Amino acid sequence: MAYTEQDKEAQKQVLLEEARLSTELFEHGITYDLEAIKPLLDPLEQKSGFNRAGGLTGFTLPNGYSARGNFNRWTPYSLLVEDGQPVLYNEKTPIGVINFNKGNPVGDELLSTGERVRDIVNVSAFGGLHCTYSTECSLKDQGEDCYFCAVNERAKDGERNPVLLKSPKQVAEAYDIARKNGVANHFRITGGFVPERRELEYYLDVADAIRTKYDTFYGCAVVGAPADLSVLPKYKEAGFDNISTNIEVWDRNIFASICPGKEKRNGGYKHWVESLERSVDIFGKGNVHSTIVGGLEPKESTLEGIEYLASKGVVCHFSAFRPEKGTPFFGYRSPEASFHWDILDKGTDIYRRYGFTTLQLHSGPASGPHSAQLFQIKNGEFTEEGKLTQWKFPSLD
Repeated sequence: MAYTEQDKEAQKQVLLEEARLSTELFEHGITYDLEAIKPLLDPLEQKSGFNRAGGLTGFTLPNGYSARGNFNRWTPYSLLVEDGQPVLYNEKTPIGVINFNKGNPVGDELLSTGERVRDIVNVSAFGGLHCTYSTECSLKDQGEDCYFCAVNERAKDGERNPVLLKSPKQVAEAYDIARKNGVANHFRITGGFVPERRELEYYLDVADAIRTKYDTFYGCAVVGAPADLSVLPKYKEAGFDNISTNIEVWDRNIFASICPGKEKRNGGYKHWVESLERSVDIFGKGNVHSTIVGGLEPKESTLEGIEYLASKGVVCHFSAFRPEKGTPFFGYRSPEASFHWDILDKGTDIYRRYGFTTLQLHSGPASGPHSAQLFQIKNGEFTEEGKLTQWKFPSLD
């Protein structure tokens, strides 16, 4: 039988429900026997497949939608091992077999200085690299950390962060090893808040180090809003095709309260917005990014920010607020699943209305994939079998 539009629409609805399920798992968590599922994890994911609270961070639902869920004993969702496969249940009703993410073996290759590639960069399932060059944020010393951010707390975990500050030479060597293995088709670099001049010089040094071997690379610089906006072209000149300045909160009053350092440094809220708008003139529509953390302000405010920035050519991504240990917001609750689903649903509609692309959805900060898969579903980017396949960055070589 021929594959019809009715078939495609029916499959789309199934995938939309799976996307909605991902928000339910985020809210309610999953109960499971850790010792039973550990043997099913890829050896390279034995540690990185869990967050600091022991929650599962990397798996896909039966039709391919990515999901995560903290361990919770009191939840309707459970994970059982049946015939050697992990099966997700809602109460006693089976949802289906999930698939754990697999690590890329290039992560265990060694640099000339002895560090593993995975100690310097994270190799993503999308065929790209993510580098957190510094695991500490200088706002801590000022007593001005963003209230929700756990970057300084994560830095205390030496097992997950064996190299606290990566040198440009280390980053470039890890990039070279990964690119030779076909997994550096996108390069994202970020870090904690550092004095502005040092941040700019570091990013330029990294780009220069990469370009000693490669004429070009496809990358995103995740930076703070520079006090002097005239330096923005320098990131483009260095070779970055995308730039991200993460505003975190759209409501200017809540921004000032929750992000005191960002409010007091580099011109405050108005300047951060102006930096994004100015960046579009340099990098072009869809190549400038920001992030709002969904759940730190009223839903309408978040959607207003996504709409406004999209109208200016900025892809404003969004994540779901996770109260993390060690932050002032630890012990608070993230809004319920319906809150996050509404942002996910309406936010992706905004992206489509302003003509952004799947590549642009993936090319910004780490929060991008949260909405990119739903964007793909709405665009009909799935197989005739109704499956979401793993999206990949276009090859550079």
